[in-house]
Amino acid sequence: MISKKARKEIYTRSDAKCEAMVLLEGKKVYTRCWQIPIEIHHLLTRARGGNILDQHGETYHLIALCPEHHRMSDGGDAYEGGLLIDGYVSTNNRGRPVYHGSDVELSERYPQ
Repeated sequence: MISKKARKEIYTRSDAKCEAMVLLEGKKVYTRCWQIPIEIHHLLTRARGGNILDQHGETYHLIALCPEHHRMSDGGDAYEGGLLIDGYVSTNNRGRPVYHGSDVELSERYPQ
């Protein structure tokens, strides 16, 4: 479960607008979607340890998405589109999260 503190951090970081990156029509430039309303999405799914990160107050694996982009976040293209992070999180014998995957940020924060 995402804490109220984490939700507030996501809403502040995103300015309560969609953080998905979209290609500008006719250009080779990406920009944020910026649509509202938003839903909070787990880039690292709860089943793959996102719930463990939630319990530790981690917000890196959370993103604000508009309903349209949230629907797009469950398909095979979601990894390529930056809407899912590969790998999984487990805990060590002291209960500390350990990340197993290729995401550099999570690898640095939660090394094996």
